[in-house]
Amino acid sequence: MTEREAEAGETGAPDWDPGRVPRRLELAIYGAATFSNSLGYMVMVAVPLLLVSLGLSPLMVGIVLGSRHLLVLFCSIHGGAMMDRLDTRRVMLIFAWVTVVLPLAYPLFPFVFALIVIQMAAGYCTSIGWIGAQALIGQTLRGSPVHTGRMDAVIRIGALTGPPLTGAAWDAAGPWAAFGVLSLWGVGLLVSCLALPGGGTGGAKTAVTWRDFLPRASDYGVALALLTLPLVATVILVALLRISSFSIQASFYVVWLDGQGYTGTMIGVLLGAYSLFGGGASLSVGALVKRFPAVWLMIVMVGITILSVTATPALGAYWALFIAISLNGAAYGLTQPLMIILMSRGSGAADQGKAVGLRTSANRLAATLIPPVMGAVAQFAGLDASFYIVGGAVFALLLLAALFAHKTGAARLN
Repeated sequence: MTEREAEAGETGAPDWDPGRVPRRLELAIYGAATFSNSLGYMVMVAVPLLLVSLGLSPLMVGIVLGSRHLLVLFCSIHGGAMMDRLDTRRVMLIFAWVTVVLPLAYPLFPFVFALIVIQMAAGYCTSIGWIGAQALIGQTLRGSPVHTGRMDAVIRIGALTGPPLTGAAWDAAGPWAAFGVLSLWGVGLLVSCLALPGGGTGGAKTAVTWRDFLPRASDYGVALALLTLPLVATVILVALLRISSFSIQASFYVVWLDGQGYTGTMIGVLLGAYSLFGGGASLSVGALVKRFPAVWLMIVMVGITILSVTATPALGAYWALFIAISLNGAAYGLTQPLMIILMSRGSGAADQGKAVGLRTSANRLAATLIPPVMGAVAQFAGLDASFYIVGGAVFALLLLAALFAHKTGAARLN
């Protein structure tokens, strides 16, 4: 066992006593996670509907949707490093203020170039809240499976209610109402960040200067060095493919449903079911990791999410779509806490923010590339075929990731 692995093991104590966690800290973490995470699901409803109403081509729709993840791709490690160095609460608060205002820019500037810029900024600000909540799980709760499962279940409340509210607001009053709901969600994120106890959630630096907001090469070097650990490398590989599956759903799933004649409210209900079943499944993660190898459980669940969304064009009927997305949500809900737990255990106490940033960067790489690629495939081969082609390729890559986990012995490290 390497020195880094030994240090990582010290942060992954699985038997945290729930009674020892301050209630204010626990609820504030769950609140920040809920509002930041569910904003992504609400964007899945509002932004595609806005782009369709503007009459953009499938390729341009894919480019605009993918741009939301571009800044997150390159700056997530930097965001996590800022939390390790400056204090997680402080960093989360700075970006939460912007999250309140930025959604209103979408209907105010309905032009392709402006929307790309807004998407990039909004995606990064939202991701900081989610990165911070995950980092706090490692920094203050030591990657506890109980609390990680609880957090993942609680975030489904926001993801369950947010998309139907967004879709209903669109149906009732158009884009201003829909994006107004997103702005209110930003207020919830801000209040949750304000409720976090000050100090003790990251670095101890008291003064913040403009230099602190500039990326540092050394932070990226430390984060990338984590990939030398088989467990971390396996989680990153599977995370890429998990988000590839999610990106198919986040981009052209809604476009496909809209083309089938489903209303914004009906689309919101489907995405709400996805979140509902995901929350229920995540509560079982604490018990499941005691019975099954966590790495293999993660891989199997990601396989189910990929196959569920790939089959979308073959389903057609609303009830079949509801069953498929519910199954998808349950499997996806299990994988999220599993990845948080494994990354927390695989990285040292001083690198929790960087580890989350590394996984987020991997997520955003897939989220940035998949929509334009799928848009291009849809433009030349048809929208239905794009689900089968892109989804099939992602599943084939998952099989290779499983082979890597087996060959490196990563599954034996958890």
